[in-house]
Amino acid sequence: MAGRHNAVPNELVLAVPTADLYEAVGEWRGVRRDSPDIWRLLAKRSVFRPRPELEEDPTMKQLISYTIFTSDRRVFVMKRLGTQGESRLHGLLSIGVGGHMNPAKEVPWPGRRRISDLKALAILNTQREIREEVVFAGNPPMSIVGFLNDDRNSVGRVHLGLVTVVHLPAPILAVRETDKMLGAWVEISKLNLLGKFESWSSLVLEGIV
Repeated sequence: MAGRHNAVPNELVLAVPTADLYEAVGEWRGVRRDSPDIWRLLAKRSVFRPRPELEEDPTMKQLISYTIFTSDRRVFVMKRLGTQGESRLHGLLSIGVGGHMNPAKEVPWPGRRRISDLKALAILNTQREIREEVVFAGNPPMSIVGFLNDDRNSVGRVHLGLVTVVHLPAPILAVRETDKMLGAWVEISKLNLLGKFESWSSLVLEGIV
């Protein structure tokens, strides 16, 4: 769920204090539909911090893009291999691709801390991660679904997911780095036959699919 690569010393990632998040909207587990309250809190309190400082720090939630690909009644399912960066997720099935939110020269942040700027920053990072992970034709629309949270495991305790969905008119999509991840289209009705999904994928499947 948390990006493909190991942390690098100079990487800055967007994060928000966990206590501030829960004070503003309460604790939850699963998908919380697109929430103006969360966007307002993120615009007010999110900051860039060195990623290595945050990887084991549950007092901060790193914002992670998490994109699902659908086509008709199919979902693109991936399996993370042992060469993939996040060792805590090796061998698990996933329906989401994405990673951390980094600074973008197109959007000064925190700047004036406008929600519109924050959303632009999030979309730029999401689009970048999609391009790095998979290949598909055209420019299908991407919709923001909501925020994903799960404090029941070590990965989820330090991350907050921004869930987006890309709906493809035809089930044509390929994984870029096949040495790190395998992928295939699966009918939604057959997902429960596949095996163990990472927790974020399980929660998304329960909440929106």
